[in-house]
Amino acid sequence: MRRAKQVLADGLALVMFPEATRSKTAQLQPALPGSALIAIRSGVPILPVGITGTERIKGIGWVLRRPRVTVNIGRPFYLPSAGSKLTKAELAQYTNFIMERIAELLPPQYQGVYGKA
Repeated sequence: MRRAKQVLADGLALVMFPEATRSKTAQLQPALPGSALIAIRSGVPILPVGITGTERIKGIGWVLRRPRVTVNIGRPFYLPSAGSKLTKAELAQYTNFIMERIAELLPPQYQGVYGKA
């Protein structure tokens, strides 16, 4: 958290993957609250990015096949600033809000738990 705060304070971009792992199914999985917490505490904008096609990059064979990877970039947005009393429920709500913005950039088959059912 200290390092992330310092990177942002230095005016640099901080890339985060809210799920903290690669999905085995190529679908969005429940995210951890760290991204939302950092964004709220630092007051920086969030730039949602949806990436598809990386599930086809496996083993050495992908070098010959060159699978198509697509990167969709959304509009930046801010989370509301919060005082020192941020509840777990509020943090979960903000985390879901971030993930929903990412899911909007993905085809339905990749949206996983953040898809509109």
